[in-house]
Amino acid sequence: FYRCTAKLNRWFDCVHWPWVQAMRAYVQQASADRLTGEMGPGAAGISEIITEIRGKLPGLEPAPPLEPELARFRLFDSIFSFLKNAAQSQPLMLVLDDLHWADRSSLLLLEFLARELGESRLLLVGCYRDTELSRQHPLADTLAQLSREPVFRRQVLRGLDQDELGQFIEATAGVQLA
Repeated sequence: FYRCTAKLNRWFDCVHWPWVQAMRAYVQQASADRLTGEMGPGAAGISEIITEIRGKLPGLEPAPPLEPELARFRLFDSIFSFLKNAAQSQPLMLVLDDLHWADRSSLLLLEFLARELGESRLLLVGCYRDTELSRQHPLADTLAQLSREPVFRRQVLRGLDQDELGQFIEATAGVQLA
């Protein structure tokens, strides 16, 4: 499931990259004992996309091979279990930026997690530019699926106009622009 082409350097060219990016930071700061408890038997599968796990848990046996659809379900379920377990001690918020560039598999994972969130202490925030979307864009399908979930909320943020931008710069940097 994890593939990244060497010639392409944008994160969206890698399968599951938004998820890898978000979870990698957590994995790097967590202890081996904590990861073992939170990932449980799913650690081997998750380590296929987050290779840093193998460095923290060197005795992991590889996940047994499965048909592609079953392997995807196992990975998605393992990631959900991990995130849900990680959020038990304190709420967890994952921010996925630039979803308009995400690969289809990453969007499928987002749809899967949205269906499973329920009463978990996990908040997923996805950001995207709607100017980048067409009806044929994969994210359009995902947004349609997400809108059917009771946990889904959409918040439209518009850019600042020139006056508002000047006010923002003045308020934050103390510089008044001409």
